[in-house]
Amino acid sequence: MSNSSKDSSPEAGGRAHEASDIVQGLSSTAQTIGSSLQAMQQALVGNMQQAAQMTLSMNQMMEELVKRSVQLRVFAERAAAARTTTLRVTVHNRSPIPLQQARVKLWFGARQPRDQPIRLKVGGAGAPDDVLVFEHIVKQLPAEFADEDAPFTATEQAVNIGSGASAEASVAVEVGTLGQLNGRIAVEFVSPGTGQLLAVGHRFGIHLLQLLDCSFAHNQAAVQPANGELHPLPDAQSIEVDIGRARTQFAVPPAQGISPGCLLVLSTKSNQLALQIISIADDAQTAACKWMASGPAPDLLAVLPQLTEELCAQTCVSK
Repeated sequence: MSNSSKDSSPEAGGRAHEASDIVQGLSSTAQTIGSSLQAMQQALVGNMQQAAQMTLSMNQMMEELVKRSVQLRVFAERAAAARTTTLRVTVHNRSPIPLQQARVKLWFGARQPRDQPIRLKVGGAGAPDDVLVFEHIVKQLPAEFADEDAPFTATEQAVNIGSGASAEASVAVEVGTLGQLNGRIAVEFVSPGTGQLLAVGHRFGIHLLQLLDCSFAHNQAAVQPANGELHPLPDAQSIEVDIGRARTQFAVPPAQGISPGCLLVLSTKSNQLALQIISIADDAQTAACKWMASGPAPDLLAVLPQLTEELCAQTCVSK
């Protein structure tokens, strides 16, 4: 029998078939393993994307929590000197995360265009790490100051505020020209999760009544004249004020009665305006008043409409 007949024997054919089955099995196994690895890779990528999305969502939630937990308070007090007000600034961190190297920023802008700058005189109270000591910067008003959001006096300082801690400061704001001010305060800090710069802001205003020396006089003889005696302003509208609020605004002594002839005095360093009580309402809740001034008082007369608006907003309606 020849070799060719031996190779084509049934036994040789079985071995060839068996080898083919093994190759096919290995190929199938390889495909299965490849499919499994691909599925595992896709699942891993999906899990990583899901984990990244969850981390991002958690960071965003944490950032929102921290931002909502930072409280800003600005309280304006009249200072002893006219055209100056003292701002009590408080930043309170209620979040569980300390604010490291946060920056507290203040901006001031006049509601009406002006030529004089705003000056800042700053002091603080508290532990050394909790004091806001602002850099003193004075900038002239830009010519394009048409947008009320464009500040022309700004100051800022880095401060560390621990969890549950507060930072406080007293900021004396002095204006060269009498007028209402717009103010902005913001705290900027870096997110502990994403490294993004976060900011919490607050707007506030400084009124004319907070830049003037407000006092009460029982009669005109009791007024210390700043620039001559007070005289009526015939062209000015009379206004009606709330007696209770006038007591607070003009520091009327509790034992002192308010009656016709009394004066609510508004003073600068050189001039005075006053509201003289004309009559008291039957319910003793309001009083009709007329405007008076000492000398020309151009700075006060220029802001008389704004003063009337502020007094009416706090008390009543002008007549």
